[in-house]
Amino acid sequence: MGKLAIRRVVYNGKRYSFESPYLNDGIVIMEGVNGHGKSTFMSLIYYGLGGKVPSFNRNDTAAKSRHPEIWNDEDNYVELLIEINDEKFELTRYIGNNQIFIVDENTNVLETYIYRNNSDEDTDIFSDWILEKLSIEVFDIIQGTKNFKLNFSDLMRLIYHDQTTEVDKIYKEADNSNFITDSLEIRMAIFEVLLGKSYNEYYSAQGKYKLKLKEFEKTQAVMDSYDEFLGEILNEELSNVKHIEGVIQETQEILERIGIEREIAINEKNNSSEILTRIEDQRKVLMQCQREKDVLSQSKVAISQSMDKVVFLIDESEKELSEIEKIRFVNKKLKLFTPNTCPYCLRDVEREVGRCICGNEIDETQYEKFFYTDDEYLDILKIKKKSLLSLSALLEKKNRRVKDVGDQIKKLDKKEYDTRAYINELTQDITSEYNSAYIRQLDNRELEMNAKIIELNQAKELAEKRDGIVNQVNNLRIEVETLKNKVDITLGLAQQDILDRKKDFSSIYQTLMQSADEKCYNAFIGEDYMPNINFGNYRERSALVPKRLMYFLSMLIESLKEEVNFPRFLMIDTPNKEGIDKENLIKNLSLLSECDEYTKDNHLTYQIILTTGIDTYPPELKDNVWLKLEGNDYLLKDKIQG
Repeated sequence: MGKLAIRRVVYNGKRYSFESPYLNDGIVIMEGVNGHGKSTFMSLIYYGLGGKVPSFNRNDTAAKSRHPEIWNDEDNYVELLIEINDEKFELTRYIGNNQIFIVDENTNVLETYIYRNNSDEDTDIFSDWILEKLSIEVFDIIQGTKNFKLNFSDLMRLIYHDQTTEVDKIYKEADNSNFITDSLEIRMAIFEVLLGKSYNEYYSAQGKYKLKLKEFEKTQAVMDSYDEFLGEILNEELSNVKHIEGVIQETQEILERIGIEREIAINEKNNSSEILTRIEDQRKVLMQCQREKDVLSQSKVAISQSMDKVVFLIDESEKELSEIEKIRFVNKKLKLFTPNTCPYCLRDVEREVGRCICGNEIDETQYEKFFYTDDEYLDILKIKKKSLLSLSALLEKKNRRVKDVGDQIKKLDKKEYDTRAYINELTQDITSEYNSAYIRQLDNRELEMNAKIIELNQAKELAEKRDGIVNQVNNLRIEVETLKNKVDITLGLAQQDILDRKKDFSSIYQTLMQSADEKCYNAFIGEDYMPNINFGNYRERSALVPKRLMYFLSMLIESLKEEVNFPRFLMIDTPNKEGIDKENLIKNLSLLSECDEYTKDNHLTYQIILTTGIDTYPPELKDNVWLKLEGNDYLLKDKIQG
């Protein structure tokens, strides 16, 4: 797993500058009085690592405060020398700029960006770069319709113990805080990715699954819309491509036979007996057309009559619904009738079970049917409305059927008209030697076949497009099922792993809390990974300082014990808040050295950058102080005044 360390911090502008010495592993301390630049130093590191510091940037309209030296400076930038797994990189970020320039040990330069541009997927993002270097896989988090990637600045919320976050909270405030970025799901994901050995793989699989599921649902919606579109432009269901190709082949063969018949008809002399046979055949066609029209006309009348009945039933159902609504309203408001109400004086009556108010024997189930509760009325209304919807759907279906029958009758009318015209032409050809009527009939059939081929090719194009969407839907369905299976498998492994981490973390946390707070007798983290001290009993505000500080320290110690994603790096900015006395704060800070106990056997290293007040640290760490800010010594040096 990856390890991060800050080796040098540089700020440079036209007016002000600062450069730190080389920062070693272990605990490195900056001490100083308030207002001299301790928090500024931490903000420079955070800004250089891609974080958001509104007080630096004059272009940030959301800034609630200003750091005057940096805000008003020009041509200013932050430069960090960092080390990731023994590999050094120089990061440069100009104030107010969306870019971070990375220079490696071979002086290769990479230009990266802080914020993602959805229109340019090829843009190198700094967060992706540093997470990859730390061997943390970048993944998408989907919440409702929103999807975004968990960034390095999100993970910094449990790495950077800042001074501005309310002490009763644990996580550093998100850079762009809202109900999504600070949701419980996101905070839990941060903890699980940093300490869970398998959770990074799970979240990666889950992100891919949810993105693929959205793509599948979108494609399925396109398929449904396409089917609806086909239903609107076609009178019948579209056949598949293979069937359409077969019909096209058959139609082309008919065209070829028509061409042969035409050549024969042109070269042969007219035969009156053959013409009479054709006339007789066409008269049979006329008779068949008439029979089919009669059947269709009768069907149309029957459908129209049934439609009248459906319309009547719809009207009656609507009236009944309206009446039930009125009865329900009156009964709900006035409570006029109950099974035990006298219909004359409307007083309540103590009625014997199985007998009417008048005393006669009754069937209780029948008796109750005259009186309904509001829930029963709602159930009746649901049934009636469902019945009304079914009647409306039936009416629509019959309307479509009437239209189809009408279209078929029109086609038969045209066929009858064309047949009569053909018979007339054949009759005229009896006295002629030329088969003009038959040839014209063949010409018309050829036109029909050509038109049919055009329609079939259009249908084939529609069917091919449908097949393409169908194949895409089927492929996506398989991908979704595969990813869902992977999510289920990785979730099981991750949940077992995180149970082990929670148990170990709680053990470390309780040991630290009992050392930091003499009144703490129990400490653990719950299902939401938030700390629980003394089973939630009230504690003074000053007790919240160790509660948060020891949580961050437990994260670091766990990373020294186990191979997890936490980068063995902490930033702790002046934790003396909420009235904690100096003696207790020093006692708390002395526990930072507990990390050394876990580095002896595994030869691992860590880095804690601590800023604190003057002499507000354990005496044994005095040699770890690399800068003291007091009197006229401020972090940023004025180039003009010297």
